[in-house]
Amino acid sequence: MQYRDVIAMILTPLSAILLISVMATHVSAEDAYIKEMYKMSPNILQVRQICPWRSATTKGTIRLMQTEDKGAHRLYVQWLREGIAGTSQAPLSTIGVEEINTDKYFRFNLPEGRLMAGACSVETIMENIIDERRFRLTLYLMGPGEYEVHMTELLDGGIKRN
Repeated sequence: MQYRDVIAMILTPLSAILLISVMATHVSAEDAYIKEMYKMSPNILQVRQICPWRSATTKGTIRLMQTEDKGAHRLYVQWLREGIAGTSQAPLSTIGVEEINTDKYFRFNLPEGRLMAGACSVETIMENIIDERRFRLTLYLMGPGEYEVHMTELLDGGIKRN
């Protein structure tokens, strides 16, 4: 038996074991990716990236997510950090806008953002689905996790509600 044949007899089973372990790793990585996909809420209606942001150490994009819960829309803001060395963006901070999401029943269109000095301004008209009152929502999104909310009730045709 030649040296080549002995090496082939040793390496063939070894290469089969390595191939199986690599395939098993690949399958489990795909399974983890698929599991991550299914963690997203099925109630997400729209997602929109609106403005860039920058801090002293990093930069990224602000993303708005609109969900539906029992007929009412909810609004979430996410600050995405830019990926490093070609990696994808990663969420740095995610918050729900409490003034809308807590015990309120509004419907609204997902707004566009407008970049201002020091903040991203977001404005939309919301309608209360219980009593049909309308509100103007203005959000100022600053650094990760920081925001300011202004809600103004819009009155129809001069009729004042008490």
